[in-house]
Amino acid sequence: MEFYFAESGYDDADIVIVGMPLDRTSSFIPGSRFGPDAARVGMSNIETYSPYQQRDVSGLKVHDSGNLEFTFETQEAPFNLISERTRETYAAGKKQLALGGEHTITPAIVRELARTYDDLCVLQFDAHCDLRDEYLGEKWCHAAAMSRVLDFVPRQRLFQAGIRSFSEGRDQEEVNVHAFDVLEPVDGISEIIGSRPTYLTLDVDVLDPGVFPDVQTPQPGGCTYRELTAALARLSGLNVVGCDLVEFAPRSCLAAAGSSAAAELVRELTLLLG
Repeated sequence: MEFYFAESGYDDADIVIVGMPLDRTSSFIPGSRFGPDAARVGMSNIETYSPYQQRDVSGLKVHDSGNLEFTFETQEAPFNLISERTRETYAAGKKQLALGGEHTITPAIVRELARTYDDLCVLQFDAHCDLRDEYLGEKWCHAAAMSRVLDFVPRQRLFQAGIRSFSEGRDQEEVNVHAFDVLEPVDGISEIIGSRPTYLTLDVDVLDPGVFPDVQTPQPGGCTYRELTAALARLSGLNVVGCDLVEFAPRSCLAAAGSSAAAELVRELTLLLG
């Protein structure tokens, strides 16, 4: 099973899609391990042309490399595999779109990219700030994902939008935190980032659960789908070097509205990489 628009072989591709179905620290609704394949199913309902970015993804050289197969002999094993695959992809001169899985895939990817790009910026769309140092005894946990990212990039190069869940009130006062809104802050964020390489992580729970309920940790008060796609389209001028889509927890392995929405967001992210 693969995204039908990903017709290039690995050697010829500029963009590689990698499923990373890590689902180890879910604290509310498990199931994100099924996210990558559910999005692939949903793609059969989605056109290659994006009316938001007014571009067609079929014009890009994309390869779908399937899903990583995680082992758990040590706590570090799945994260080492993610970093290893990321390193191989960028050493081959390609960009990577990772499909989670839980949000802990992001720091493992950023750990590797921070070695490649000295001035890497990270832009996060999310309902949750994910700034706990640990949660339920786990430092590499979905609720601490951005704290782990900050182990590899400085605070001033992490930009957070759509946030509406904070473990501490002071987190809302952190630099580059934009509460609730996703569309209004993007122009200012883009201006600050400029031409620096940017990693984009999209946690789909940034969407209101009334719009997109198929997530691990639904949080009321989110943005609309139109607001999110408009925000992504405004990022087309950034130097986006990698992306991920995380926390999609389909309620069914069959074709469904959530799988189609996730697939369309995969299309939008792929275009940003092109």
